[in-house]
Amino acid sequence: MRYALRKQAKIASVYSEAYLKEHIISSLDSYFGKCDDERITDDISQEGYVTSTGEDYPLLKINDLADDNAMLEFAVIGLECDILKLSFLGRIKG
Repeated sequence: MRYALRKQAKIASVYSEAYLKEHIISSLDSYFGKCDDERITDDISQEGYVTSTGEDYPLLKINDLADDNAMLEFAVIGLECDILKLSFLGRIKG
């Protein structure tokens, strides 16, 4: 399975280009490189993220490789072929 991260330019403008690359992209690359499809599917929580317009999305939480005390949280927007569409929600203490 592969991933597509939405709104990377916006993430970089809010957090920084370095944060996007060193924390988010490197963590996603590592996670998707090491985990098989079944593990990724199992890791998607049905605990939902509800948008301001009322849409409900499942969550994926992964370890932040650049910070042992944090996790990165993503809303799973959809699955097309073998590409998981993700929206970055933020960082949480892990």
